[in-house]
Amino acid sequence: MPTSAQVTVTTTATLLVAASTFDQTVWLHNSGGALYIGASNVTTANGYKLDNDDKMELPVGDNEPLYGIVASGTNTVFVLKQIN
Repeated sequence: MPTSAQVTVTTTATLLVAASTFDQTVWLHNSGGALYIGASNVTTANGYKLDNDDKMELPVGDNEPLYGIVASGTNTVFVLKQIN
């Protein structure tokens, strides 16, 4: 069963999707300024950039978490995940 959450992302790496022992499919909807996603070491210099109102579907492998970060302020990210 899918689960959803609204995550407030800050200027430090913020957990978007916790690691699972199973593969996951994740849908992200960025609501705010630029968001950068990646591993726990994500920065605005090395993350994958999602602009305001961008939406994305991506597979997240087993035992892999997904993090986000913003350059300033905070940003709300809508997360829907399904364990495969």
